[in-house]
Amino acid sequence: MSESEEREFIREKIIDKAGGRRHRIRKLLKLLITAVAFGLVAALFFVLGRMYLEPRFFPEETTQGEPIVIGRDPEENDTTAAQTETSPESLPETALETATNEAGEPAETGEGEETQAESGETGSQEQTDPPEPTTKVPVETSAGEDGEQETDPEEILKQKIEEAVQEAVQLALEEQEDYLALAEYRRLGQAMKTINKGLVTISSMTWDKDWFDNPVSSADQSAGAVIYLTDAEVLILADYASVAEAEALNVTFSGGKLVEARLKKADSITGIAIISVSRGAIPDEVKDSIVPLTLGNSYQLVTGTPILVGGSPAGYTGSVTNGIISCIQRNTAGTDTAFQIIYPNAHVAKSGGGFLFNMEGEMVGILSRLYGDEETGLPAAIGISSLKGIIKGLSSGIDVAYLGVQGQNATMEIAEMNEMPVGIYVTRVIVDSPAYEAGLRAGDIIVASGENDLTTTQKLQSFLENYSTGDVITIRAYRSGQDDYVEMEFEVTLGAR
Repeated sequence: MSESEEREFIREKIIDKAGGRRHRIRKLLKLLITAVAFGLVAALFFVLGRMYLEPRFFPEETTQGEPIVIGRDPEENDTTAAQTETSPESLPETALETATNEAGEPAETGEGEETQAESGETGSQEQTDPPEPTTKVPVETSAGEDGEQETDPEEILKQKIEEAVQEAVQLALEEQEDYLALAEYRRLGQAMKTINKGLVTISSMTWDKDWFDNPVSSADQSAGAVIYLTDAEVLILADYASVAEAEALNVTFSGGKLVEARLKKADSITGIAIISVSRGAIPDEVKDSIVPLTLGNSYQLVTGTPILVGGSPAGYTGSVTNGIISCIQRNTAGTDTAFQIIYPNAHVAKSGGGFLFNMEGEMVGILSRLYGDEETGLPAAIGISSLKGIIKGLSSGIDVAYLGVQGQNATMEIAEMNEMPVGIYVTRVIVDSPAYEAGLRAGDIIVASGENDLTTTQKLQSFLENYSTGDVITIRAYRSGQDDYVEMEFEVTLGAR
């Protein structure tokens, strides 16, 4: 053995014990403070998640239908759009654990480094200081025994903790955004589970004869929505055009059971019909699976609201799509009323139909081919709130009273500007309608019937809902004369539509 090798063998490494203790204390403080910081972040997300998101993913089950009682929703100008707070469940704990690891904070205490330094078996070993912080902050320095300046470990530790917390929060927010997107799709699926319990398939049967005079049957299918369960029957809302020519009707419930049905009542103007199925014809195991759908308040809808379209939007029953509300027309003129027309951006086939639902599974509209926008290609739906009175009458077996006028509301501002009475300015009278036979004409201004104020189309619809076919009413209106408007009265025998 050479002399240099002997010297190398007996050479000792002098370790600054004070420096080693500072290093261990610094690592211990860093670990404790980081654990506290991440614990606070985890607790914050857990509390917020439970507070805001738990109600979102555990909605109450739809209850059984009440007797046929449909209350009218308040008029649009008397209501404000309700905003529902929804939020997801708390983030999984793995999100914060991942954030901690990517922030560069070690999970071990560094005992291995201490052992290696004390043994001296690997030769010289340099002490590893924390990496230079990305954000420069002023730190205090103190002179060591050899006169060199060294960085205050507390300031660097504080800076490292701030950086780690910021990175953890940023990562947690990104994880939350992904989780929210996934949760929204889960929410759509949960809503459709409730909706599908109330959707049915209606088969419209017709018969014809072939060249050899043999009977040939055909069946067209459309979607229906269960809206009431009574002791005697199940009432289903349907598209009138799909069942008007049917010689026989069958209904397939969600359980797959086919049951005979009949057309109870229909309204050709709104295009809706009520289909009745006898409760006695439905097997007991199917009865328990039928859940009537809830009629929501379409007056609360605003543009941008997410919606679901269920029924047959793709042209075949059982299909579904979703989108948002692109446009709402509050007062679209209709015969004897004014409808709320909703335009969703969801794709609906030309042969498609169905119903609009909000995220709570409530029906808020019925798709209608009568009001579709050919220029934009947007489908159209009549708001359910403007149809509730008509649905109530049809469900009770009562024909919708028919007057036969279309008009626009002449408000106080319009009346003063044009020097005319306040009321319904008649823009059209349907030929051969009860109003036409009674003498009402375009340009007349309807104001009342007896003591009932009829100055808006909404009031006219509510008024007519209290009458039936054959009832006689007196309409008071104004007609423009040579110098001024002249008051007139018309006796009208209401018809059916």
